[in-house]
Amino acid sequence: MIVDAIAAEGITHVFGVPGESYLPVLDAFNDVPEVRIVPTHHEEGAGFMADAWARTTGRTGVFMVTRGPGLAHAAIALHAARQDSTPLVLLVGQVSRDDAGRESFQELDHLAAGRLLGKDGIEITEPDRAAEQIQRAFYLARSGRPGPVVVSLPEDVGYATTEVTAVARQNVPVPAAREEDLVRAVALLAGAGSVALIVGTGGLAGPEGRAAVVTLAERLGATVYSAWRRFDAFPNTHPQFAGNLPWLSAELARPLRDADVVLAIGTRLGDFTSMAYTVPAPRQKLIQIDVDAASMSVVRNPDVPIVADAGATVRRLVELLDGRTAEPPPPALAAAREAHERYLASTAVPDDAPGDADLAVAVGQLRRMLPADAIVTSDAGAFAGYLNRYYQWTEPATFIGSTSGPMGYAVPTAIGAKIAAPDRVVAGIAGDGGFAMTMSEIHTAVRLGLDRLVFVVFDNGVYGSIRNHQTRTYPGREIGVDLGSADLATVATGLGALGLSCRTNREFAAALEKAMAADRPAVVQLAVSPEQINAWAS
Repeated sequence: MIVDAIAAEGITHVFGVPGESYLPVLDAFNDVPEVRIVPTHHEEGAGFMADAWARTTGRTGVFMVTRGPGLAHAAIALHAARQDSTPLVLLVGQVSRDDAGRESFQELDHLAAGRLLGKDGIEITEPDRAAEQIQRAFYLARSGRPGPVVVSLPEDVGYATTEVTAVARQNVPVPAAREEDLVRAVALLAGAGSVALIVGTGGLAGPEGRAAVVTLAERLGATVYSAWRRFDAFPNTHPQFAGNLPWLSAELARPLRDADVVLAIGTRLGDFTSMAYTVPAPRQKLIQIDVDAASMSVVRNPDVPIVADAGATVRRLVELLDGRTAEPPPPALAAAREAHERYLASTAVPDDAPGDADLAVAVGQLRRMLPADAIVTSDAGAFAGYLNRYYQWTEPATFIGSTSGPMGYAVPTAIGAKIAAPDRVVAGIAGDGGFAMTMSEIHTAVRLGLDRLVFVVFDNGVYGSIRNHQTRTYPGREIGVDLGSADLATVATGLGALGLSCRTNREFAAALEKAMAADRPAVVQLAVSPEQINAWAS
């Protein structure tokens, strides 16, 4: 029953670490060959793979873990999916109903965990309600603001039988904007001397949503910024694009801070996207479009809050604006284009660097050598600032990075994205600290026979992001951040991948070319200086 419901949702891969608490569910996959089980080395890795698979396919990701420690390990992936609005269903084995509440072996309150870390927790307690409850989980995962749902599977229920067998893919309603709100928004936009757009990916995935936002930006003469970790939301080479939030120079941020109207599309205004809750300023008008009322600005109520599908709403705004004859204000358009020129200047790096590797140059090499449609997944860490500043995204659905900043993210998400898009090059970018946390999943990629899958490790031997904060706050008193360097390329070779180690940018370019042509997953380890931990300041 449970597996049939998963298949009905169009799920082709389920990730997980097996456990004795849900053996009947595992066994049922033998009879549903269209859904493939992908065993992983760690529950966190399984969750991140499901997350990336969901973000790449546009469907709900599914992963499975056992009770207690299994769910605890999966908590990081649940938290990330919640903050990233990724639809996930986590199936967790549970103690038998007769043993519940006695702190039996590995017993944990799954419902409380689901409500704490995700959108909800559901327990299948009656065999005849299994179809209803598993389908409810998929509905909740995709409806409103998407997110993760935990489904608890008591062990004895898995062995039960039922005559309730009808399952189907859940139809999820999409909210539409009220016409009066659209009219108010158009009046504000059309009457503004300048507009700044903050663009996320909620409701805008794919070329159609991208095209609508580009048209709207051009119609308004707006300066455009990508929301935090949504770097592929708007083509970075467009002449009105000014950069990725939040880390911008004062010059790049000026059109955003000076705009009469800030229009936030498909994003919540968290601390990073709002630049520490300073945007919008009190004098600025705010229009916010998002699918969930709870995502409306926590700083202040928007002047025009629009709870609706962002893609459909943007297309309707364009239609309404086209009914007016006014052209974009020339000063605003000039300011947007000037900001774009500053943005291009801030991302410029040479093709090579003398001596030891330069991290900015390495990211520039990635930008030039990876195909435009390559999927890039990013770990958390100091290196990510360089990726943020120097890489350029031109195509939609080409970046996977978590707004919650979990380490260990890049390796499993690269694998999940590659499984979902086998014909595309996928590159997982990490620092040595984050890479080491989930590098065992390299073996999963090898076992699956994946190719054109590249893992880049920028190795500086420290927890760079934390050292950066310590140096700024307690100069000369850095502590607890030194890792030393390990031969990660040799570790990768031992796991069955191609392992390449380099120290210069010239060596890095050659290794990257070899890695992309390999018939197996490849790890490129580049030694970089621990002094290069801030992409915007020395």
